[in-house]
Amino acid sequence: MTIVYVYPALAERGGVERIIAEKLNWLSSMFGYHVCLITYNQGQHALSFPLQPQVQHVDLDVRTHAQYQYSGCRRLYESWRRSRLLRQRLGSELKRLQPDAVVTTTSGEIGLLLQLKGKAALVIESHGGYHHLIDYPRLTWRHRWDLHRRYCLLKRADAVVTLTEADARRWRSGGYAVHAIPNVVHLNESGRCAALEKHRAIFVGRLAPQKGIDELAAVWQLVKQNGDDWQLHVYGSGHAGALQQAEGVSLHEPVADVFPCYQDSSVLLLTSRWEPFGLVVAEAMSCGLPVVAFDTDGPSSMITDGVDGFIVKNRSIDDFARRVRELMADHGLRQQMGQRAIEAARRYKAENVMPQWKAFFESITSKS
Repeated sequence: MTIVYVYPALAERGGVERIIAEKLNWLSSMFGYHVCLITYNQGQHALSFPLQPQVQHVDLDVRTHAQYQYSGCRRLYESWRRSRLLRQRLGSELKRLQPDAVVTTTSGEIGLLLQLKGKAALVIESHGGYHHLIDYPRLTWRHRWDLHRRYCLLKRADAVVTLTEADARRWRSGGYAVHAIPNVVHLNESGRCAALEKHRAIFVGRLAPQKGIDELAAVWQLVKQNGDDWQLHVYGSGHAGALQQAEGVSLHEPVADVFPCYQDSSVLLLTSRWEPFGLVVAEAMSCGLPVVAFDTDGPSSMITDGVDGFIVKNRSIDDFARRVRELMADHGLRQQMGQRAIEAARRYKAENVMPQWKAFFESITSKS
């Protein structure tokens, strides 16, 4: 079977990029598929995550983003020229490869792939969720039209793959063909888990509005009212906002290996306004950390409330702080939840998730 992934560039060290790279490697090495990654904006950038030698990588060298260095008529011309070049080069590669399935994300060239894919099944990976197809900073009329167009095009895909059943239900309500498969997560394989004795809470993620940084600061302010010596260590880049003035907060840049940070902590806090999956949840759980999170798709599908962590309803700051204080005050509860969290995280190991992709690809290609 030949599987082709089309993605603008594997240049950033983001969660989606890492997941795609690990998936390509597994499909090739474990299932023996002929796997090819087609990028068109990679340019001279090194791949952000390594691909195994048997995974073919073709960069079309279109650099569609370069049009934005121009303005006015020159930008319009460059947009037209590069779009035409992308069509020619992508069409040529797909014709050469004759794939059984073409996979892209909701931010990919969906309309173009529908025209060029031939007999291949078109699969769309939804990493942002039904309501967050693309997160524009503000919605202009052009953005609204673009979203409408993308939603219409997605109905013509052979399948949309979501990360949770909750998100899959939203897609199905809109009439889309949907299949739910969770992300593969790089879990703690060191054999060392958190002792859960240190008075240290941790947050890992972008310091962005989606992550509820303002609410994280408000939660921690309530937690520290008791005057205890617990510290919150925040790992992420962006705008820290109120966290900069909050008591007992230490801000850190992102680290390449975050597992030692989890292992030196006793609870993970996640205040996201929406979270389609939540890699950090599974990572922290695999280190034996209980997690406190607001009720969003990803965390709610990963955490069993009151068993291996806490899910806080209605975005209640008071309830969130109360759950954090409950864990802070009870080392035995932290240990009990932490042990259960380790077991729960194993659902996201590659050997448990990737057979679902194998069954899915075999099913979708048998129909095309």
